[in-house]
Amino acid sequence: MEIISHIAVVSDLLIFFKKLANYVGGQRSDFPLTVRIFHSVLLICMAALLYNIPLNLIVGLPYIALVSAVTLALVAWLFYLSRFLNRTAIARLVFCVTGTSLFIVNFFLNSGVDGPTGYFFILMLVVMVAIVPVEEYWYWVGSNLIFLFSLNYIQYNYPDWVPYTYPARIDRYIDVSSAYMTVVIIVLACFYIIRKRYDKERLEAQANALKLADLNAEKNKLFSIISHDLRSPLSLIQNYLELLSEIDLSESEGREIKAQLLQSTRGTIDMVNNVLHWSKSQMSGVALIKERLALQALLTPQLVLFEAIAAKKSIVLNVVIAADLIMWANGDMVQLVVRNLVNNAIKFTAPGGTIIVSVSQNTKTTLIVVKDSGNGKPVHLTDDIFKLSSTTVRGTANESGVGLGLSLCYDYTQLLGGRIWFTCDAISGTSFYVELPLNLED
Repeated sequence: MEIISHIAVVSDLLIFFKKLANYVGGQRSDFPLTVRIFHSVLLICMAALLYNIPLNLIVGLPYIALVSAVTLALVAWLFYLSRFLNRTAIARLVFCVTGTSLFIVNFFLNSGVDGPTGYFFILMLVVMVAIVPVEEYWYWVGSNLIFLFSLNYIQYNYPDWVPYTYPARIDRYIDVSSAYMTVVIIVLACFYIIRKRYDKERLEAQANALKLADLNAEKNKLFSIISHDLRSPLSLIQNYLELLSEIDLSESEGREIKAQLLQSTRGTIDMVNNVLHWSKSQMSGVALIKERLALQALLTPQLVLFEAIAAKKSIVLNVVIAADLIMWANGDMVQLVVRNLVNNAIKFTAPGGTIIVSVSQNTKTTLIVVKDSGNGKPVHLTDDIFKLSSTTVRGTANESGVGLGLSLCYDYTQLLGGRIWFTCDAISGTSFYVELPLNLED
């Protein structure tokens, strides 16, 4: 048990440091990848300099230790300049120029080619390639090579300009070996960060591409459905209007055509409303603004309209909602869910049938039930009815739709923190259940 406890502590510490590193380096939404890598490089440089200061004091190089301390302060300032003041371009330029300049100074103060400066130039080259824009690569790589070969040329021709500064032979080996290890660790850390971040960006890009492909497929499917199902009722409306304008109809024929016009218009409006809701949710998302809802007052006006629609099909719509039912949710979403479920129930219930809409609550949830008597035949449904489908089923009075209603019901129920499901009667009819949290603590 003690070992498990230690493992848990180590795991928690790793998670904490990972979150801290992500915060310190910057979030993806705030900085592009190269800038986040730059921040990570600055942090690694600060850690290396903190290690380098006491090391140089130990091997008898106090001036190098002082230069390292000044450099540490400069790197910390550059990190603040880029991470918190968003002046990355300036910070990056100062970092590259100052870093190269300090290594040039280090060459003269720390024994030239006999010291570790050559390793530091390699380190500077790797870091610059990691953080500068691609179009600046050749400038910085070229300057790095020119400076290094120029320094070697100076020491070869003017050896007195570059004094040997190690007090003892062992100090040189400690300093060079330590510098080599430091450079290797920093280079590996840089490549690790670059690889991890690029892999993460690549995986996110692949996931976004798949999501975009799915959305594009749904969009194409939706347009295909609309082009078919929206044209039909509009053509019907046009035909009826032309008929009314060209032919003198009897009173009964006029009433019949007006009823057909009303049905086609209502179906088209429902279709357009659902398409608009779906389009808004796909393009800009849905703002979930919760409010205190008195369910009877919220739903009754909607259901009264459906009572009249159901009556035209000789369907009885019974509503059971107590006056004291209250919850916190988004009123528009709740109305849309109930409206689509009741509309579907009317669409697939045969004349003379019954639909019951009931709302009940317990201490934690609200349960909305829409139950219909069906068309007299058993119905076999699957969860695929909650997905956008290219096939639509005509209602008992030949009503059409785009198959968006149940998809919106599912999406909005999920956004409200609830769940939706259904049961099919063995003889006829379907019951849809929507369970939503009360959220009274909000």
